[in-house]
Amino acid sequence: MYKIILALFCSLIASLSFADNCDNTRNTYDDIYCTNKIYASADADLNKNYQQLRSKMNMTQQKILKKSQLAWIRHRDVTCSDEQQNSVDVECRLSSTQQRNHWLLERLRECNTVGCKTTRLSQ
Repeated sequence: MYKIILALFCSLIASLSFADNCDNTRNTYDDIYCTNKIYASADADLNKNYQQLRSKMNMTQQKILKKSQLAWIRHRDVTCSDEQQNSVDVECRLSSTQQRNHWLLERLRECNTVGCKTTRLSQ
């Protein structure tokens, strides 16, 4: 009995270590796992970058940024979802989130160098 439990535990550890190797995925499950893992990281970066940018702005700019961010979220959700099949395209969300992160970082660089430009926030 002990040997069976040990064998099952070892095979579980081995399969988890393969699944975490996103440079060399073995199957569709690994691809999905890795895409979700990368998306979760990009989403965490998005939240961090949004908060950093927000901290550099006055109240009016913060309101414009929030409105822009909510519009972007709605657009991302519509573009990257299929309501008829009740599914979400994670690769689409990843790409969209990475693009938004780039946009937020550009605004953050702008705020840090020449000041926050209100006219550039409503994109």
